[in-house]
Amino acid sequence: MERDERQQDSSRQSSSFSRRGFLAGAAGLSAGVMLGRMPSLTYAVGTEGGLHGVPLRGMYLTTKNRLAEGRFGAMFKQLPAFAPPDDLLQGLATTMVEDLTIPDDMNLNTSPRLFAGFTFIGQFIDHDITFDTTPLDLQQADPDATVNFRTPRYDLDSVYGLGPVNEPKFYDPADRDKLLVTPNVNGVEDMPRDGDGQAIIPEGRNDENLIIVQFHKAVAKFHNRMVEHARAQGVRREWVFETARRLTRWHYQWAVIHDFLPRFVGDELVGTKGSVYREVAGKPPLINLGHYKPTNRQGRPFMPIEFSVAAYRFGHSIIRPFYVLNQTTLDKGGVPIFGPEGGFNLNGGRPIPEDLVMEWKNILPVDPNFPARKPRKLDTRLSLPLTSLPGSVVPPPDPTVHLAVRNMLRGKHVGLPSGQQVAKAMRVTALSNATLGLTPNPGWGGEAPLWYYILKEAELSPYNAERLGPVGGRIVAEILVGLLQRDPNSYLYLDPAWKPAPPIAPTAGQFSFVDLLKFGGAA
Repeated sequence: MERDERQQDSSRQSSSFSRRGFLAGAAGLSAGVMLGRMPSLTYAVGTEGGLHGVPLRGMYLTTKNRLAEGRFGAMFKQLPAFAPPDDLLQGLATTMVEDLTIPDDMNLNTSPRLFAGFTFIGQFIDHDITFDTTPLDLQQADPDATVNFRTPRYDLDSVYGLGPVNEPKFYDPADRDKLLVTPNVNGVEDMPRDGDGQAIIPEGRNDENLIIVQFHKAVAKFHNRMVEHARAQGVRREWVFETARRLTRWHYQWAVIHDFLPRFVGDELVGTKGSVYREVAGKPPLINLGHYKPTNRQGRPFMPIEFSVAAYRFGHSIIRPFYVLNQTTLDKGGVPIFGPEGGFNLNGGRPIPEDLVMEWKNILPVDPNFPARKPRKLDTRLSLPLTSLPGSVVPPPDPTVHLAVRNMLRGKHVGLPSGQQVAKAMRVTALSNATLGLTPNPGWGGEAPLWYYILKEAELSPYNAERLGPVGGRIVAEILVGLLQRDPNSYLYLDPAWKPAPPIAPTAGQFSFVDLLKFGGAA
């Protein structure tokens, strides 16, 4: 175990619990009965999240050693890096912008399964996976993140931090089992804020946008409701926090795999007929990871550059320029994602304004009688605001403010293979550059950047830009399933046959992010 993970593990253990006891307790509590005892747990992670372009520690490890695995590594170690000229990459990137002659509604995703809110849930998941609290001295001693690093996982440490004993500032002083949610200076329920208006939460990136921070708040409220539920079931006082945290994590993880993931990769990869994660009635799921196979001696998971710098950045293509949060924002034609500090926009880092309170039915299927809004198509054209990122996202003197340019150059600099190389390694029919619509140029060498390939593959697929194609979908599915499988805190590691149950879930084995919002009282 890495030094910082060992310290984290020790700091979290408020009691000693048995694994068998918790499994019985978790199953019983989900169904409304608490039995036995439970263990305390630990761990967290790290990569690049949000729109911010700061490279994270260890991201360039594969440029020094293609076979190395640390915090980052290559999924397809045998493939060479694709390195076309920078001016070619920049030229392609600058064409990746929406056609302003086409009405915005014509650029929207037509999938009945996708809604605008999943853009931000996806970003929250990314921040959770890449959350890192490695002490600064250890980071400086290990700049390539080969020894001292947090392994990637989504366990909500981005919400819990080090727990109520070690980081009480995140918790309610009147009830240390609960996360602190409190009215702000605008009279709006919010996360606690400091004197500068910044949210007092473990993961500062969750405050970069007013929708993300309100989803963070919704997860905190879900945890607090789980605390009340645990107490109502007679859980011993010293076990309440750990019980609530573990069940919150498991329901969240379940929603990532069973709600978020199938919407973007398809049921043929994740579901009752899934080739990566297949549900089996009354039994643990069948897992098939054909390409994500850590080779380090400890078997520790790592973050593949093919996922973090290419496939998971599909989310950039579905961002809309404006969003409707409530009736006020609808009356004004939507609220822009960027704008002047303190203005009518989604800029974070400030108390939630009264007129920008999130009503989730506007962007998620909370109310079947209310049409939640859609994200943009999953294609190679980004919303106009993403072609000129503001200083709050790309601080001066960084001159590269076009998000597609940043992504293209980052892909080259970390040593990504080409899209066609990855497709062939997956035994998927590779799309030619002519099919991808690339202008003939010897600098391409008949190949295309992986990020562009994945977006164009989705655009050209039979699903008509509604979801990822075979290359992008497989990478995203294998990493999110693989990280969960190797997370010693997860339901898939500790109790793979576990399923959500009433009263937390509406029905046994079914639990979505909308259910999380509803149970926690956020929707």
